[in-house]
Amino acid sequence: GFWGGLIINGYAPLTSSQQEAKTEINNDYSYGGNKTNDNSGSITYLILESTGARSSADIEHNGLTLNGVGNGTKIENVFVYECADDGIEFFGGSVNVTNLLVVNTDDDMFDFTQGYNGTLKNAYGIWEQGFTSSESDPRGIEADGNFDGNYKDDTNQSNFRVENMTIDLRLDHNNDKTTQMQDVIKVRRGAKATIVNALVKGIGATGDLIDLTDKKGDGDLTSSISLTNSLTNPNAGKEINANGETPNVKIEGGNTGCPTTIFSWTGYEF
Repeated sequence: GFWGGLIINGYAPLTSSQQEAKTEINNDYSYGGNKTNDNSGSITYLILESTGARSSADIEHNGLTLNGVGNGTKIENVFVYECADDGIEFFGGSVNVTNLLVVNTDDDMFDFTQGYNGTLKNAYGIWEQGFTSSESDPRGIEADGNFDGNYKDDTNQSNFRVENMTIDLRLDHNNDKTTQMQDVIKVRRGAKATIVNALVKGIGATGDLIDLTDKKGDGDLTSSISLTNSLTNPNAGKEINANGETPNVKIEGGNTGCPTTIFSWTGYEF
């Protein structure tokens, strides 16, 4: 990334024991509170390009970082292109985001943590032909109930909804880990996800499709996930990992994912 990214700090709730937290990028700034309907303003039609510059070896910016942002905030029609970390990351809060396109994110496309309770509607993630990731475990969705698995006993774990999502992997199918997505959907550490009308497609490869396991705590087994697998070369036997449990997770046909017409304003050629 050539510059940082957009960071918004609000006063909406995090997991229960964290009334307030310090931002990942700069500990001089804090976020979080008790205002679920906190209003941080309005964003409509935004392009974030070449984001993700490192502040240090361990700190990278996301394209769009939403720290404790409340649902009084309006965010819609956002395009994140070429990002050195996550396309978007929700650290707690309750803000709803509509119409999000992310292309060539080095790490996760859509990341949720620290007690996020909101909805992401119409989300489209792409890895273009020739793209490679420097990360060991890039994902389509990465969802943690709490921050880094350190607050597993807190109430108000992440409980979020994703509607109409497409993950499009356009990289050649091979054994090179830099061109493979670790998981299409990873839900862990107490997070509860409701994901409807999700689609993964393309010629690329993934480690597995849906994973609800983690050494710091599995995802909430009451999560509900519907995913259509339209990968050209799917990895047989690696569809769902839930430690032998039977969550409400379905790999099924018929999902259409996110429409592309809503992103015509970006000029991106699908």
